[in-house]
Amino acid sequence: MEATSRKNTVFAVPDIDGFTPENYFEGTVLLPENIGQLKLLRQQCKENIFYYDWNLSFRNETFASRPDNFGKDEIQIIFNLNQPITWQIDGGRELVEMLPGEVCVFRNNDYETSMSYDKSVLFQFKSMQMTTAYFESLLSAYFPPAWTERCKQLFLTHVTKTAITQDMYRVLSEIDGAGKYLEFQELFVGTKMMELIALVLHGIFHSKTELRARGLHAAPVAAESDVRQLESLRLRIQRNPAGDYRAAELARSLSMSESKLTRLFRSLYGIPVHRYVQEQRLERAAALLAEGGKNISEVALRSGYTNMSHFAKEFQKKFGTTPKKFAAAL
Repeated sequence: MEATSRKNTVFAVPDIDGFTPENYFEGTVLLPENIGQLKLLRQQCKENIFYYDWNLSFRNETFASRPDNFGKDEIQIIFNLNQPITWQIDGGRELVEMLPGEVCVFRNNDYETSMSYDKSVLFQFKSMQMTTAYFESLLSAYFPPAWTERCKQLFLTHVTKTAITQDMYRVLSEIDGAGKYLEFQELFVGTKMMELIALVLHGIFHSKTELRARGLHAAPVAAESDVRQLESLRLRIQRNPAGDYRAAELARSLSMSESKLTRLFRSLYGIPVHRYVQEQRLERAAALLAEGGKNISEVALRSGYTNMSHFAKEFQKKFGTTPKKFAAAL
């Protein structure tokens, strides 16, 4: 990737697959500090599916481009979390436009790609990449020949989009928190990547989807201001589930009514906001228990629970065991 800001700063970024995960935490190898900030984390499963977690911003308005895909023919699945984005593909002859809360599947057959970034804006997205040959082998392994050919015609020749569902967000969060599974992390991540692929394909075939033939322009399909606000809220809950998320206060902070907040959050993520908070608190509790060195009461409080019996009941409902037994089994 090469990027040029309006100050004519130019830099070259190598193939990210060539770096080990330790290189990604600071990001300065890929994005010099005078250009911007980057936090890029990578996970990989034995099936050679790569998972990336991107957080980046630029000091100036920046046009970033990459002349090719380093000779690779790949299927890319991109989850856009917080900003409207537009990729220019094949020298600008095609656009892939995405709003926050959308997931896109497209084939990058060694195309030139580029994108414009606003100044001092944080861009957050997650992506999965695999070779097109491997993606085709997955289709052949799980579907009959006629359905496999239908999928190939769709995904290898079209750009497809659908909404990121609550189940997709759940799996993304589970992959991000897979470290709590210790020596089983690689196995866990591999199975979750396969689950995520299945959820995306299901969403494209059975949910409201934009299907766009290669070479045609897409049009925005959602009210991006509401989507952006609610995605920011969802990320805040995910990062700090123990916070105070009373509906009235949340609605006031977002300048919307409680009914609108409730309706939009459920429509975007398939789950009420209060339930999403509880799910994230329980995931945080499980991660804290997996770290060890903390008693059950401390874990509950740090996860946002003040009622210990309620915490134990909800934890058992989600994980099928009590917090004490969960911790003892690790």
